Amino acid sequence: MNYWWVNHKQTYKHEIQGGYIWSPKAKANGRANESYLTLTRVQPGDVVVSYAGGRIKALGVATASHREEGKPEDFGAVGDVWDAAGWLVPVEWELLQKPLRPKEHLAAIAPLLPGKHSPIRKETGDGNQGCYLAAISPELGQLLKRLIVPADSAALEVLARQADQVAEDAVEAAIAAAGGSPTEVEQIVRARRGQGRFRLNVLAVEKRCRLTGVELEPFLVASHIKPWAVSTNEERLDGHNGLMLAPHVDLLFDRGWISFADDGVVMVANHEAAATLVAWGLPGAGVATAPFSAKQCGYLAFHREQVFRKRITL
Repeated sequence: MNYWWVNHKQTYKHEIQGGYIWSPKAKANGRANESYLTLTRVQPGDVVVSYAGGRIKALGVATASHREEGKPEDFGAVGDVWDAAGWLVPVEWELLQKPLRPKEHLAAIAPLLPGKHSPIRKETGDGNQGCYLAAISPELGQLLKRLIVPADSAALEVLARQADQVAEDAVEAAIAAAGGSPTEVEQIVRARRGQGRFRLNVLAVEKRCRLTGVELEPFLVASHIKPWAVSTNEERLDGHNGLMLAPHVDLLFDRGWISFADDGVVMVANHEAAATLVAWGLPGAGVATAPFSAKQCGYLAFHREQVFRKRITL
């Protein structure tokens, strides 16, 4: 995952509402601009930091690579000074409830800013008007996330889900492009959604939701223990790599808010997850369900290490 910082300036509203970032291919004088060329390096799943008016107001995930596209019509007179030929990257934005002012954290941010083409000035924290899109380091990206978390943890969770979705889309496309038996490819792709052969294989191992006790199949989701995107094709269809869960329990397990010990004891990530379990009337931390098989324990070890409390970065 790469991190990018976009200085929208006067195009903030258009790009956020439109779900994209756009730049001309060159300056008005026809010369290349590094912060415009940077847009062509953005990849699906990358995180984009949205900065306008001295504040970071949104975070986004690029959902595709760049494509050539003319200047957006909704720019109106704002874009009169730019060449009509340009590049566009679609972005799924998530607005922050409490925008972050980099100036208030400049002592921590400044040392991590890029030496060239910095989006803000290290000395003052003011936006660099000559920079549209800048590559920033994973260290700075993670720092910004930590600064945002106290007020906007929910926004980051939505962003993380979108990033995982984009990553899984890329894996699915790679599987399809690799060829192989059409029937086998179809079953692997359907397994991503808890369908087909994978669901039947899981039902042969798990008959009910471990937290709700529901056994009626129409109300249960076949959920991978080791995430589909980082499993092998064999693991993607393995019934021991799955649990039958009620939809709301599937959400908690898939995102790493809960997990299980090998003996079936419920593990809960934090007080927020614990409060949610109480609100939903579900068993909490320390409650014992049935022990898992040896094969299931192998997958659960991965879940506890890579997903529980820290949804895996795909």
